[in-house]
Amino acid sequence: MPDVEYALQRDVEILFHELADLSPEQRENYLRERQLPSEVRAELEELLRFDLGVDHGLTNNVAACAEQLLKERFEAQEGGRCGPYKLIRLLGSGGMGSVYLAERADGEVEQRVAIKLLRFRSQEAAFQDRFLQERQILARLNHPGIARLLDAGHTSDGQPYLAMDYIDGSPIDQYAEALTLREKLLLFIEVCNAISYAHRNLIIHRDLKPSNILVDGSGHPKLLDFGIGKILDAGRNRLKPGINC
Repeated sequence: MPDVEYALQRDVEILFHELADLSPEQRENYLRERQLPSEVRAELEELLRFDLGVDHGLTNNVAACAEQLLKERFEAQEGGRCGPYKLIRLLGSGGMGSVYLAERADGEVEQRVAIKLLRFRSQEAAFQDRFLQERQILARLNHPGIARLLDAGHTSDGQPYLAMDYIDGSPIDQYAEALTLREKLLLFIEVCNAISYAHRNLIIHRDLKPSNILVDGSGHPKLLDFGIGKILDAGRNRLKPGINC
């Protein structure tokens, strides 16, 4: 069981970093949406309670200074480079990663992409492994309803990155507000087709929510962010009923 225990510990650590900076209400919404297994939620809530009890004196001052130094060292900056791509502006940040709009800057072709990098607080080996797994997951998927992996590499200081389709669109819940019931169902079917394709390739997303499903300018939904996704081993793993994928 050591592998199972290690995987559980790593999942809890990743979820903790995603929730640590959220308000109590946001945390509760996050946990309710994902329907986490009871053992994962119990360990996660214990870590969060401990985090709330940290002294706000010298310890926090030292932590704030250390965090700022790490941010200056590791956080990508607009105008920076990732291989042949130049970062234009920040599109969004999550617990582990930040996503930037970028453009090809080596003169070979004109191309806009979305670049994802680990955030400065996610340099630990577990997060690096999770990020590299996300790149591998995207490399295995080729479906019109899933944002494509276009490129992958490392920055000059060794930080891994991935380049994806840049989807200039709206979260599916916002887009669907003006649709008729029939149009909403057709949109939902497209999302289901993309998810079904991933499942047939033994990949589960595990973080399906409106902000991870963007509808592009032509009205088609695209799945994003497989950061906590999982590749199943056909010989050992099975989808379990009741677990939110």
